[in-house]
Amino acid sequence: MITWTESSIVQYVTWSLILWDYLITLDDEITLFWFSRRSWIKFLFFANRYMGLVLRIRDIVEEHLNNTDDPMGFYNPCRRVMPEDAYNACAVSTESDSVLYVTPHLFVMESILILRVWAIMGKRRRILWTFFGLLACTTAVSIVLNLSFLMDTLNMLTPSLRYVLPTLIFEAIIFTAAAYHGFKVSGGMKSLLLQSKGPFQHGPKPIMRLIFQVSTVDCFSVLCSLPLMALVDPRLGLTIMSVTMTHMLLRLRKEGLSNSDSVGSSSQEVELTTFRANTNGEMSLESGRNVINIGPFPQGS
Repeated sequence: MITWTESSIVQYVTWSLILWDYLITLDDEITLFWFSRRSWIKFLFFANRYMGLVLRIRDIVEEHLNNTDDPMGFYNPCRRVMPEDAYNACAVSTESDSVLYVTPHLFVMESILILRVWAIMGKRRRILWTFFGLLACTTAVSIVLNLSFLMDTLNMLTPSLRYVLPTLIFEAIIFTAAAYHGFKVSGGMKSLLLQSKGPFQHGPKPIMRLIFQVSTVDCFSVLCSLPLMALVDPRLGLTIMSVTMTHMLLRLRKEGLSNSDSVGSSSQEVELTTFRANTNGEMSLESGRNVINIGPFPQGS
């Protein structure tokens, strides 16, 4: 008889979420990324997507093998390691929620966010290196907080706080910088959130507006996932962040391709609208095949 515990429920929710997301987005992944040119975004997309997927499949296999109650401990080699230090080292290399796996996954997702914010802020190299330097410091702090002697000193009740606290500070800085730049350049929230469909429009370009919108949603998703990492299960929080990041990149790539297919459509609409005047003072406005007569105007006007 299967006994349902809080931990097992969280595990099944995590597995179901990432496998379901992979199946419904596989078609878009093939269309938008498999045959595209090589880039850092393409590399980070696959790293984020398959790092989480492989680790969750590994968890499923490990859970199934552990339920076999192997008396020799063949499927869990750490059981045969008696010294405490050796056991901790073994757990770091085998547990999917250890620093060896969580920190690189967080680094990949935060790198994607940095590249999006960098695009929002004008692709200035100084900003890019500043953000990556901040990310390197955040990652280093997360690794240091995983040292057992420091954890004992801080007496943290929830071990997952070693990931949450540095990531929370990093996300707050990145989101504040992106929001400030967006409001300053675009002219406010209305210009960033509302989309204009007309040929004449002011404010940021549609693709930049979309980048800001999805980056904002992604930041909020990360901030909402951090409590799950701290209080429930780090793997569930990582899965939610990874799924959100995947959908963000797919949407941006799809929007970019649709814009490239329809490039010049707005300028063509403007070019098709022409003015003509004849010697009688009559004027006509032509838009495509439609002609609107204006005038004639009275003499001396």
